Amino acid sequence: KIIHILKQQDDGSVTQRFCIAILQKMSIKEDQAEVLIKNKLLEWIMQLVERSTEHEVHTFSLDFASALMANLLHAPYTLNYLEKNSNHTKSIMERLLLLIRE
Repeated sequence: KIIHILKQQDDGSVTQRFCIAILQKMSIKEDQAEVLIKNKLLEWIMQLVERSTEHEVHTFSLDFASALMANLLHAPYTLNYLEKNSNHTKSIMERLLLLIRE
């Protein structure tokens, strides 16, 4: 439910910030990674960061989304998912490298 609400919010809105904070806190428990990955949260975070290059996104949203992404990327479920989905892994890596260049 929180992920659904999050995806409907404007970038940087108070509701978006609260949702990201809740999900980031949840992501500390590695067993939550499966639900977050299956709900395409990794993709949503990438899109948020990419949008932040076009218009201002609240720092809180970016900080907590980055922490959420780090937690997800360290979870065994995610590592297994990325090994099995090499195209998605490659896409994430290429997009991150493009963001670094900007």
